[in-house]
Amino acid sequence: MDAQTIEVREILPDDMKVNFDGIVEQKILGASNHIRMIGEMIEAVARRGVKEKESIDAIVEKVNLLAQFFIQTRGEASQAVSNAIYLMIRGIDAYKNLSVEEGVRKIIDAKNRYQVASKEALDKIIAYSRQLGSDMRTLFVFDYSSTIERFLVELSNDGIKRKIYIAESRVIDGGEPFVAACQKSNYDIHFIPDAAIMYYLKECDAAFMGAETFFADGTGFNTIGSDLVGLVCKNYKVPLYFLTTLIKLDFRPTFGKMKKLVFNDIKSKALDNWDPKGVEIDKIDFSTPELVGVRSEYIEAFVTEKGIIPSAQMYPVSLEYYQYLRGDECDV
Repeated sequence: MDAQTIEVREILPDDMKVNFDGIVEQKILGASNHIRMIGEMIEAVARRGVKEKESIDAIVEKVNLLAQFFIQTRGEASQAVSNAIYLMIRGIDAYKNLSVEEGVRKIIDAKNRYQVASKEALDKIIAYSRQLGSDMRTLFVFDYSSTIERFLVELSNDGIKRKIYIAESRVIDGGEPFVAACQKSNYDIHFIPDAAIMYYLKECDAAFMGAETFFADGTGFNTIGSDLVGLVCKNYKVPLYFLTTLIKLDFRPTFGKMKKLVFNDIKSKALDNWDPKGVEIDKIDFSTPELVGVRSEYIEAFVTEKGIIPSAQMYPVSLEYYQYLRGDECDV
């Protein structure tokens, strides 16, 4: 770990460090999971400050340190993380004028209000998705998403036997986390390598994935390989649906600030199956993008808390939500 990561990790209670490590080391996947855990860390830092009799100024500074760390790291790949954190800590500097008890209460209340609103939004998405998938019998999923997992579990409650293709998504092992939940939900599972996407996807009624981020123009971002899914879906006329809360909006490209791709070094993962004898490993580039954009023409629709929105019609919905994020009327 670098010095900044160690510094932030040390402000957390011990029981929060496992989640912190899980996010930093990509052992825990899913932007929704990460947002929830970051909220829990914010509360934990605030409560630890009370327990250790810290000043409200010190508590606010530590919460800000934690928040900015995840905005600059995890938020660089997923705008949802940044948006959610900004909502959870909105107005926090003003709490320095309050007592410790009142300031900490407001920190926790803001985090809780965001999580209540987030749960309500997610419940709507799952309801719309279940209706959408009710007549489908063969589904395809790519890359782990806690939202997609919940959709699959709840869809299975109608008692209909369905087949699901789970792609390996090998860069971050994003297929395997789906397997246990789908097996418990009585799906007929076919687990495939991501290289077999084109061969099997044509058999499916629809493909589903979560969005790490989306643009107002209807571009959805997800793990590398998602662009291949979009291309194959368009080729075979298989609808691709992105399930996402609007918190994952990145509106910055509307003003000319384009998203910078985050690249990961997959050397250690690649070398698991190599015999490196006679190979000059240090001369090989193992970098690959973490996330890529799937353009709107490859996406049938986004399933959001506002309904099932065709990808070409995402701009007005996005603009309205962007104004909400910026507005003083937001009480989170």
